[in-house]
Amino acid sequence: WRTGLRIELDEGWKTYWRMPGDAGIPPQFGWKSNPGTSLIDVRYPVPGRFQDASGETVGYTHEVVFPIIVTPGGATAVRLDLDLFFAVCKDICIPVQARASIELGTAMRDAEGSRLVEDWLKTLPAPGDLVSSVIYEEDASGKPVLAFALRDKVDDIFIESATSAYFRAPEFHGDGTVRVRVDNLQDFSSLKGTELK
Repeated sequence: WRTGLRIELDEGWKTYWRMPGDAGIPPQFGWKSNPGTSLIDVRYPVPGRFQDASGETVGYTHEVVFPIIVTPGGATAVRLDLDLFFAVCKDICIPVQARASIELGTAMRDAEGSRLVEDWLKTLPAPGDLVSSVIYEEDASGKPVLAFALRDKVDDIFIESATSAYFRAPEFHGDGTVRVRVDNLQDFSSLKGTELK
């Protein structure tokens, strides 16, 4: 079953992706559901990048819908209660606590809401096979850099790992390579053997 969480923002305001960048707060979803619900999976649409006084941040302006995939298990109806903690930022960041509830079931369908969720599902990052090689380098100041060779052109690259590493905006070069500086990591060797997504 599919539903979604919609956040609408006034002009000039933004909220954050699950990896917010130099500053910001990623959304934190606290779920409660009736017994028998086996999985609640929040999906994150492709974000944008922003540069301001706090540095480079990653998130959304105007509106975002986080599609939510619910596996009901043996239940014929599911009640979801959400306790959401997130931030909205303009000149300053304001932490927000919000609550929402929804009933899902085989007989329940909101056609307009379903179309909205389906439209946002189309904006999810797509896995691909664009990277032909990756090597580790250091920039002139000794900071770690990942250098990628790509098979095709892309607009942006967002990289995540299970570590504290922040992978900055990619620098595209005319020869088809991309360099991504890695920050917020004391010891680069801690990435060894770690999956990069």
